Amino acid sequence: MRLGGKVALITGASRGIGRSVARGFADEGARLYLVGHQDEMALREVLDELRARGAEAEGGLFDVGSHADVLRLAEAVEGRYGTLDILVNNAGNIAPTPLLEITAEQWDRTLRTHLYGTFYCTVEMVKRFLKPKLAGKIINLTAPSAVRGSTGVADYASAKGGIIALARNAARELLEFNIQVNAILPVARSRMTDALAEFHARLSSTDTATRLRNLPSPEVLLPVFLFLASNDSDYVTGQVIGADGGLLA
Repeated sequence: MRLGGKVALITGASRGIGRSVARGFADEGARLYLVGHQDEMALREVLDELRARGAEAEGGLFDVGSHADVLRLAEAVEGRYGTLDILVNNAGNIAPTPLLEITAEQWDRTLRTHLYGTFYCTVEMVKRFLKPKLAGKIINLTAPSAVRGSTGVADYASAKGGIIALARNAARELLEFNIQVNAILPVARSRMTDALAEFHARLSSTDTATRLRNLPSPEVLLPVFLFLASNDSDYVTGQVIGADGGLLA
């Protein structure tokens, strides 16, 4: 039980990578607070599944791109568990769109969910929980498009690139508080990769669409998440770890 006794907050936990991470953390003994955005039924299904497996799990719907909602989230975590040890900033959205067709509203919505949400959750959870106890693990999610050119994801890639910079700067500033901050660059099938597959299929890039549809399930990412959430990574901070099956090799 590598996470026995630990409390983990996972955003974007209703499905995909977040849901798989929640299962993996529960199996390793973590107590969980799971965050969804709008789909209450999907979140309840995850919570019911975890509780049926004997896990201690709670959760709710919050917009991590809203500072007021993140403050409410911090209150909810404190009310339920009184503490926090692990933060996984996974919440995200994607709407593949050519650069010249991205509206100001879409740009703002994408950056607010990914980058603002990661910033808000990091700052509030560190100040309230991790800094006072002089310990903590923060895992941010980035993407291949943050480190290489792509098509149709300029807003998403910009947000994910900002998350890399935030992780590295936060890691340096939080060293004195024994808080490790790292990022995972994951490649696995999710709603986001399905949306990208549909976008590339419309552009007649059938090879890319096929590759995206044939990605492995998010469970292949669990060992990396567990490493960064556990004491095994106490000497690792400020890193971007690719769990991409060699995509960027």
